[in-house]
Amino acid sequence: MKQMVAMMIALLLALAVPPALAEQGQADEVYTDVAILSTTDMHGKCWDTNLLTLSTENNNMLRVSTAVNRIRSEFGPENVVLIDNGDLFQGTPVSQVQLFRYFTGDSDLPPAMALCLAEIGYDAFVLGNHEFNYEWMGMSAVYDWLEESGVPVLAANVYYDGSDDVHGAGENALTPYVVKTIAVNGHDHKIGILGMENTDITRWDLPANYPGLQFVSPGNDKCLISTEARKYLDLMKAEGCEFIIASYHSGLGSADKAVTFGENSENQGARLIRETDDIALLILGHDHSAAYSNTYETNAAGEPVLVVNGGGQELTKCVFRFSEDASGALIWTIVSTENLKLGDFEVDEALRVELQPYADMAEAEVNLPAGKAAGDWDLSDDYYTEQTDTIDLISAAQMAGTTRRIEEKYGQAGPEAFGRTGMEHLDVDMSMTSVPVASGYVVRPGDISVRDVYKLYRFDNNLLVLPMKGAQIKVVMEENASDHMTVRYHDGEAFVYTKGDQFTNIVFGGVNFTYDMSMPAGERVEITGFHNGRNFNEDEVYLVVVNNYLLGNEHCGMRDYSADDAIWSQLADAEGEAIQDIITEYIRQRTSENGAVTPEDFAWHWQIVYSADASELPAFEGTVGATLAALPEDGKRYVIYSEAEGRLLTARPTNGGLDAAACSASGAVLPAPLPEEAEVFTAHAMADGSYQFSCAGDLYLVSGAKGGLMIQPMPQDESLSRWRLEPAYGGWYFVNAGATGQMAIQYYSGRFTMYQLGKSGNYVFNVYGVQ
Repeated sequence: MKQMVAMMIALLLALAVPPALAEQGQADEVYTDVAILSTTDMHGKCWDTNLLTLSTENNNMLRVSTAVNRIRSEFGPENVVLIDNGDLFQGTPVSQVQLFRYFTGDSDLPPAMALCLAEIGYDAFVLGNHEFNYEWMGMSAVYDWLEESGVPVLAANVYYDGSDDVHGAGENALTPYVVKTIAVNGHDHKIGILGMENTDITRWDLPANYPGLQFVSPGNDKCLISTEARKYLDLMKAEGCEFIIASYHSGLGSADKAVTFGENSENQGARLIRETDDIALLILGHDHSAAYSNTYETNAAGEPVLVVNGGGQELTKCVFRFSEDASGALIWTIVSTENLKLGDFEVDEALRVELQPYADMAEAEVNLPAGKAAGDWDLSDDYYTEQTDTIDLISAAQMAGTTRRIEEKYGQAGPEAFGRTGMEHLDVDMSMTSVPVASGYVVRPGDISVRDVYKLYRFDNNLLVLPMKGAQIKVVMEENASDHMTVRYHDGEAFVYTKGDQFTNIVFGGVNFTYDMSMPAGERVEITGFHNGRNFNEDEVYLVVVNNYLLGNEHCGMRDYSADDAIWSQLADAEGEAIQDIITEYIRQRTSENGAVTPEDFAWHWQIVYSADASELPAFEGTVGATLAALPEDGKRYVIYSEAEGRLLTARPTNGGLDAAACSASGAVLPAPLPEEAEVFTAHAMADGSYQFSCAGDLYLVSGAKGGLMIQPMPQDESLSRWRLEPAYGGWYFVNAGATGQMAIQYYSGRFTMYQLGKSGNYVFNVYGVQ
């Protein structure tokens, strides 16, 4: 408890007293100030130019290096701790192009992001989930290089599962923690860094990327990260650690609900604090949200614990003042905590010179011509609710590319190949994909470069081809229609909204089908055939290409399938080949054969319909709580409603956003009584066409500059309280006028939050006037 009191006093001093006076007031105390710095979710950003958009990239390791060097010169190198919290390698061509060549032995250079960690002098690197996008053997070599270069690689909850003959079940696969020493009052004191990986890796990546590994210890069936942490916290204390930093690749989440794997297990930061009492600082990431950085969560002993998150674009900086109590034990206060904007720092030119070969390699790659696009492209990015040419290109490339590779593996279609595969044909019938397209990009007529291909497909996914019966395909499609789509009737029209986790909302290609959202769940999909002329029959077996993220994912209909079911796998059968290579090959082939790739190449059709007469739906009977409004009117009162999820916005903070209250609309009406926790706002129409939304206590709905949704007094930057309501299908996008980029309200993971605007039902809201 003494540390809690000391912490609060220090915070008040830091806020109320100039730094010079604060030090003067403690002139008789012998202390050591230590700056603890962290980055997270840097996603391959090691260059000062985005090679895909050719724009300046402010958030990069070159600027991190300058910032760290400046802080080390201020505090002394021995009094600076620097940690990266994962998701380091995936994300940019400067990182990825050379990384794949490193895996295949075609590059002797260490991976670019690993070089950055070593050159900048990181004290620890904690694995993120995207580190498991890649094959384990290749990444193990990267981790070995980092360890040999003085950068410990941490993942306390990554264990061997005992399936090999060398390691026992529960044996650590990587280093769980490291211990550093700081000098205070002439005495050495130990501080520990505990690194923990996300528990949900098995939901997102293939077993080939984590062979013989598991992400909780044997017996931890509830996947509680606090169970993992307590084991190591006890060991670290036994080794003499007096101050422990936990770096955990997870978001904050909420500690109010029991953990269920696949539902709320990926973000357990708040629960980790609540269920332990030995963590002094928690570094989070994964959710790309800096909104809750520099806030506090209460631990099991009732003490506040500082939580930071760089959000993928900032350097967190916490200054702790360490001293000794009368017995010589280490005590501390927090002098300051902040997120530093990397754009405020210059590029480290010496490091830039070292990275130039990586940039040259990537630039040469993305500048290569892929081919041409011609014809009437639809330019639509409504990928989930209508067939689009951009996603169709991905589907066509996946089907054509894997068909060719299956024939390379098994030989031309014939009795021998059929016998080896158990199939009666070898051409791929359909594609299942998530939406991997960079925001704002659509395929247009004209030249296509490899740069465009990286915009078209921005993830490092791997493809697999599975034999599936028609009945199995239909089950997957029916589940997608039920779990990822909902229909609402209002304004005289039926609107189909996408809902749930959009990363597992499957877009199907190569198959002719209709979603009829007027039909009951389980009866909405009608399949008539495939792009290659094959008819659909529930008893026939077809070949389906799917990416690794969807395969086995608990949040979609492919959960029961695995790589063991595949007759072809990119990881196993096309070593070193990226999915962008497969797409580029298809575009080049179509360009060579026909002069260009065109929408006419995509010989299938799908649509979403509502075949019933929506006007015949029964009228609402009951007491009206709120009524749908076309637009807010000045001075009137409204609630904000997610049509897709049936949720009202509340004032209750959670995980960098605001909590939700369930409410089922009927037509244009929300029934009374409205949920007690639903927040009622007064709308204020501004001269520029934007709106402010205020509530009791002179509070406003506001966004953070780079994300986070909150209700608070008017911010210093008034534009953060202004909202532009932009027309959307069946409602409005709530875009903040002051936040960086197109930041809009999003319903995600059970809460209202802020994220870059996307075309899905997660971003569509309506206002309902309160009676």
